[in-house]
Amino acid sequence: MQPLNPFLRAFFRSALPSQCAPINHHVLLVPTTDILLNAKDRESNTSYAELATTEEFLASHVLRVPGGAPPAGNGAKDGGNVRENKSKAKQYSTINGRTVVLKDAFVYSNKGFKTLNQAQLLQDVIYYPDTPDGQQWLVYYISRPLVGSYQATPTLAAVISDEPSKERKKLLLEASETATSSPPPVPKKKDVKNFGELLNQFPMISRQMQSGLEKIIRDFVAANDTPVQKPRSRSSSINSQSSTPSMKSSISSLKSSLSGGSTVHPTELELEPEEDALRTSLEGAITAAIELFQRVDKQQLTQLGANTELTGPVVERMLERYVVEQVHDQTVFPKVCATRKPDDGDLDSKIRKMADIDIAQVGIPIEDGMKGKRELAARLAKGVEVFKKMGVASSPQEMLETLLATQKIVSEQAMADAVEEGVEKQSSVLTINADILVSMLLVVIIRSGVRHLHSRLLYMRYFIFMDEVESGEQGYALATMEAVLAHLTNASSSLRKASKRNRLLWQAARSGDVQALEAILQPSILQPGEASIAESPTAVDDETSDDSSFGMDLPAAGDDAQDENNRSDFAAVNGSLGHVFPFQRPPTPPPEQHDAKVKKRVSMASLPRSQSVSSGYSSRSHSRKRSMDSTMSNGDLSSDKLAQTQDADGNSVLMMTVESGQQKTLKFLLSLHSHFRADFVLDDVNNAGTTLLSAAVQSENEDLTDHFIAFLEKHTSSEQLQRYLSVQDTQGRCMAHYLFHQPHLIRRFGKKLPWRLKDKHGQTPLFAACRSYDHRQYHAMVDAAMSLATETQGDGQALHLDDHVDAKGNTLLHIVVDAQMTLKLLRHCDADVNAANDKRFTPLMVGSKYGRIDTVRALFGDPRVDTTLKDIRGLTAVELAKDDDVRNRIDDLVLLSTPAGKDGRTTTVVRSFFVEDATIRFVLKSGAQNGNGSITVTTCRRAVADFESLANWLSTECPASWLPLHFNLPSPFLVPSRPSRAVLRDVQLRLDNFFRALLAHGTFAMHELVWEFFLVPELDASMLTERSKRKAESRVDNLKEDFEPVQMTETQEVENFVAYAKDQVRGVTQATRKIIRSINKHKMHCNDVFEAQSLAAAKVATLLFLPQSHITAFDRYTKTSLPSEASPWSSLYYSFHSVQSTSTAIQVALNRPAYLIGSMGQAQRGIDRHISSMSRSNRWTPNIGLFEDAKRSATSEAWDKAAKARAELESLGCELRYTQQTVASELAVWQDEHVRAGRATLRRFAKETIVKEKARLEGMKRALREIKKHPIAP
Repeated sequence: MQPLNPFLRAFFRSALPSQCAPINHHVLLVPTTDILLNAKDRESNTSYAELATTEEFLASHVLRVPGGAPPAGNGAKDGGNVRENKSKAKQYSTINGRTVVLKDAFVYSNKGFKTLNQAQLLQDVIYYPDTPDGQQWLVYYISRPLVGSYQATPTLAAVISDEPSKERKKLLLEASETATSSPPPVPKKKDVKNFGELLNQFPMISRQMQSGLEKIIRDFVAANDTPVQKPRSRSSSINSQSSTPSMKSSISSLKSSLSGGSTVHPTELELEPEEDALRTSLEGAITAAIELFQRVDKQQLTQLGANTELTGPVVERMLERYVVEQVHDQTVFPKVCATRKPDDGDLDSKIRKMADIDIAQVGIPIEDGMKGKRELAARLAKGVEVFKKMGVASSPQEMLETLLATQKIVSEQAMADAVEEGVEKQSSVLTINADILVSMLLVVIIRSGVRHLHSRLLYMRYFIFMDEVESGEQGYALATMEAVLAHLTNASSSLRKASKRNRLLWQAARSGDVQALEAILQPSILQPGEASIAESPTAVDDETSDDSSFGMDLPAAGDDAQDENNRSDFAAVNGSLGHVFPFQRPPTPPPEQHDAKVKKRVSMASLPRSQSVSSGYSSRSHSRKRSMDSTMSNGDLSSDKLAQTQDADGNSVLMMTVESGQQKTLKFLLSLHSHFRADFVLDDVNNAGTTLLSAAVQSENEDLTDHFIAFLEKHTSSEQLQRYLSVQDTQGRCMAHYLFHQPHLIRRFGKKLPWRLKDKHGQTPLFAACRSYDHRQYHAMVDAAMSLATETQGDGQALHLDDHVDAKGNTLLHIVVDAQMTLKLLRHCDADVNAANDKRFTPLMVGSKYGRIDTVRALFGDPRVDTTLKDIRGLTAVELAKDDDVRNRIDDLVLLSTPAGKDGRTTTVVRSFFVEDATIRFVLKSGAQNGNGSITVTTCRRAVADFESLANWLSTECPASWLPLHFNLPSPFLVPSRPSRAVLRDVQLRLDNFFRALLAHGTFAMHELVWEFFLVPELDASMLTERSKRKAESRVDNLKEDFEPVQMTETQEVENFVAYAKDQVRGVTQATRKIIRSINKHKMHCNDVFEAQSLAAAKVATLLFLPQSHITAFDRYTKTSLPSEASPWSSLYYSFHSVQSTSTAIQVALNRPAYLIGSMGQAQRGIDRHISSMSRSNRWTPNIGLFEDAKRSATSEAWDKAAKARAELESLGCELRYTQQTVASELAVWQDEHVRAGRATLRRFAKETIVKEKARLEGMKRALREIKKHPIAP
């Protein structure tokens, strides 16, 4: 089976791998499979999957790193540390002679490439091709290819339809636009929003205008820097001609409006002389600024027109606004406010007294009862937030924009809501007419708290010169605001009275004054001697007679005749104006009650009639409707209406009582069934959507909550109560989300609670309970919640934690900080212990990051937990640890999770990390249990050079012993800006296996060097080297005393033993190599399967006809195949790799006896030669005295050489005896250890595989359960 990635498949089929020698000096930059399959080269219109088969493409993505050391960056200092050189751009050569530049996490194509491309380094892996020699290739996946011009080829969404739907047409259009080779796009023009940005983006224009603009502004400020004189006594600026316009003039004005006359909106505003002079001066300054702009160099103006969408009028408006903004805070607006100070002060004072008015008391028709009132309150709250910006506006243009935005929000929000919900709301749309807009704007102004409203209105109307503010939308907005301010100034006494009545009621509710509440809500039961609150002087003590009605005062019940005449006048104008009056006159009593005594009532003046043609229609449209508006049948102080009032936050009288914890008051109010029926109580929520029960729970007042629950249980059915418990507020939370305030209610409501209901953050009630870390009853509360949540599932299975995942992907395991609760979730719940949130943090990573050691210990004890998973930055749980102490604790857990050796001691390399000097450090820990049950742990930090030195020292002292060599290791720093963590882990595991092999070695297991290596923190390399040399010399000196030499006649026996042993070990090595190849092949196939499933999941997500639950289920199924560095196959690979390395080392050690036997044979031949030379000398040398000395000298020399050869032969024989015994004993130990370790490896592999497959099966069940939750209708 070939690799799924087209690049890897083509590369290992080509001849290029043979050109990459050595392999660990090369890096493959591989575009991801998704990119290669779903993109093409724009120039050649060729798919990258096809382009990746060409040798040019392949060779351009293979980097050569000569010597295994990365090139120095530009400007890098020789000998500088990695931190200094890490961020430097470095040039690499490809194997086809091109150049790429790597900097930080990006790679750039450079010399030799036709196009300049940029790609991001995504992740690094070690790739094992299916080859006999088990090659390891370092692969960096990149986000885009470096060759060609990248163009994505998106997948068209599958839409099942006879005719293309809107989505299909849109997708086809986008695909065709993407696929069509279009000419280079026209350069985008600059977006200039104001004149300040214009000056910044066009410096030449700024240079020519700056000094002139500054002079104009200085001259204006100097000319208007005189203090404002004390305002003289004058009438109000609004409605200054008559404080009480006549009825005829009102009707005449209304008829004129309905006749569709002039579009210019009239105004009562008049400028004072100071204001007129200020306006004239400002207009002159603006004119001068415009003339200054017109004198700018024509070339610059041409460039401005070519690079922006600006026109002359637009620039003039921007310049006007710029000038006004420069003098707004310093001169213009303060002078206007000073001139209008009396009007503003009077209006601000009156508005403060209306702060407690209810929206149902200002003449706004409200459809759908309390639900409609909440929707209206929400719209008005948005309008208030926008209108507040007027208080910080820096120009009249900005103020006018704020006013327009406010009116747009309050008038168009209903239509937007109707569109979003897909529901017809024609009645609501009809209510948003001009008359209702006046009432809505009145509420917005009262609740916004913006001051200087008269000044702002005059500022907007008279200090904007370029825009026409007398007509159109702007004129209409200003006329509406003027009408509202006129009403607030001249005819708002009734509103202030109602506001004060509301305030008295609300204060009584909050303070628990039951007597006051009884007096207000039940005036009929008062004793004759008690004064009625409705007619108490305190209710109107601050209201004076100067607040005359803006329209006409509604008469009392005794003035029926005059009232009939007035109503007949209004009837002539297409309907009643009752829908815009804050309170309506009580209806005519029935005939049998005409003689009854009528109580004195205070009627409120109507709001001003809006000059809108739609007003007449709206009057007719509402005259026949019965809605919950401000028309109170018993006047403005009706107890029924007062009982339903709400403050600016939507808090009703009941809500105020609950939030203040007044149990007696709540009991009294709930006893008033005529005012607070059960349906009203169930529907009572504030602007935040909080129900009374939810507020009671949050108040933590158990007695009050229990009383309210008793009321609900008495007056509602079980189904109603269950629905009420599920009511969500604006945050999506129901009362169950707040049960941590009163945990005793968990058992009381039990299964009625919606345990799987999520708020807008995705948190369920169980999730919220688990987050209450410092709760006094935390364990009992969470236990009860988990038990009930499990029961409400109704499937008899363990608690499904995937039902309790928030919007950020956090599970309960992520948020629980208590080790006991973590263990319970792990043991008794259906949990994905390796679930990652949106930052790809697993529960183990979260515990490590925040230093929750007990939680980390509990997670480490679960075999399903994967400690090698990485977050979005490529960091593991250990690397994310809060500090070194937490990191050290985790290292201890890793040590204790490792199987102990024969002696009960556990020693392993627990962690590796990068150092700034471009080296690696390994944390080597060893632990042994003491007699008292505690464990003593020692920690050492070692480098690769330390392991190499250890091997050299051991080989020097024990040359006959086999020694595994693992030091032909790849460097993780081939790309210094992104060191390879895959290589780092590979080196760690290899050296860990090397040290384990030493601890299981027949000779080195008890060697002092090995024990010093993991017990002594600091090693003196020079001292240990000298000691090893002395010990080696001592061993050679004592060799003859300790071992009998092997005779030449006995070497055949040794040779036979060695040959047999080598043959047997060679068979093990070859079999191991085949197994390793099969393991690597399986691992690569698993990676490809996961990648293919991920690609399929992305395609399935484009199927528009599939429910979201099915797409989520397929995604969950895909994650069950996620490959991991801690998979059983990875562990098996490194175990067999250790076997291969040790068997290869034994084969090398078995070569030594053959070498010694060969040396012995050579020494024996030397002896024979010397003896032979002596015999020849005796035979042929004459027995003459002349040759006697020469003969004696030759014989002596031959004898000495023969003796030396005999000594060498004896030494070699002793060495061979030592080697034979050492190899034989170590081979026997290795064989026993090989059998034991092999069985343990297979047993561990089987156990890990079972755990892994069980977890995978649980993941598949969760995916299937997601589908079953939302089955597709047939």
